[in-house]
Amino acid sequence: MSPDLTNGETRRYHEDVRTNIDPDTGVAWLVMEADENDVNTFTATSVDALTDAVTDLKDEVQCLVLYGENDFSVGADLVGIQDTPQELRPPKIDNTAAASNRFIQALRSLDAPVVAAIEGTAAGGGLGFALACDMIVMHEEASLNTAYARIGLTPDNGTPFFLTRAVGPYRARDLLFDPRPIAASEAKNLGITDRILMGSHTEFLDETSELAVRLAKGPTDVYGKIKLLVDSASQSQLDDHLEFERDMIRTASESNTFDEGLNAFVGKREPEWD
Repeated sequence: MSPDLTNGETRRYHEDVRTNIDPDTGVAWLVMEADENDVNTFTATSVDALTDAVTDLKDEVQCLVLYGENDFSVGADLVGIQDTPQELRPPKIDNTAAASNRFIQALRSLDAPVVAAIEGTAAGGGLGFALACDMIVMHEEASLNTAYARIGLTPDNGTPFFLTRAVGPYRARDLLFDPRPIAASEAKNLGITDRILMGSHTEFLDETSELAVRLAKGPTDVYGKIKLLVDSASQSQLDDHLEFERDMIRTASESNTFDEGLNAFVGKREPEWD
């Protein structure tokens, strides 16, 4: 059964931002809504609402799915920026960038896995939001686009940071210098996603929901530590990282989570995570 993204336990944080929560599975969908023209863009205010939603869900969600209606997100509201007097554009853009940084930091600090579910296009800052998630699921007809250079802006929203980690500096520069649609198949070849889903919109939601439920059944506190370890792996020298791994596994070994996992393994049963 597809997740109901319009009814059920819904919390609204902004006219274009809502969450839909299934308390039985611990899965929450954080939905970026399209505007009255069916365009999915963001502003500083709507991004702050995304951060508020993540903060609100921090202690009750076991998996978070970031999803955009129509398109995942085509980036900041450029029409609104164009309508702003030129001398006021830099502070407006800076406010949006600051809000985006807060949102990305909230996503990265969440212990629960965060899955970006991409239909349509993830472009500009919207691509940055997707890259900040732990996993990216793309519909076979979805695409990515760095976009920034096309409008004469440098990239933000963590796009160069996460993109360089994913594809390396040479490919990152290529994609950032020469913005173009990146099809799902190319994104998989580049290592940006490993999950391409086919079929209808409903089937896409079904399969994404099944993945989210599987993740939500896992050990959330361990996931949080894994996220830190993976981040450390690309930043630290080997000796430092090995010591960080040692600290993490020692801490994890003291937890009830490990006790349950070990007992389940020896007892040849499925673990029952809190």
